[in-house]
Amino acid sequence: MSTATYAQSKRIENLHLTRERDRRRGRELATFLAAGLPVACAFFLYAALHVETVRIGYARQARVRIAAELTEENRRLKADLALASSRERVAQVAAQKSLRPPRPGQIQYVQPPARAAGSHP
Repeated sequence: MSTATYAQSKRIENLHLTRERDRRRGRELATFLAAGLPVACAFFLYAALHVETVRIGYARQARVRIAAELTEENRRLKADLALASSRERVAQVAAQKSLRPPRPGQIQYVQPPARAAGSHP
């Protein structure tokens, strides 16, 4: 003899059921948000200011380095100019190119034209 048990399942539709809101839980979440939001904003503001401070520090260091390089290049160029325009160097280059001092009458001085009254430079 066989004993078979059959179970019938009834389909239940819960489409129209809604859960009632838990007002206490909603107040807890609102309180947590009201307390946590200013703290989170302060943290993000601090982080943004810190990142900006570091970025400005790097930019300043780069500018200081560039200023030091330019100061050194300026010093070197002034030394080169002084060396190149020394009387001995000019005389040596003039001798190599067979240049001689000008003879009397070879130099002509030009006077700048007189300015009209009321004109600006």
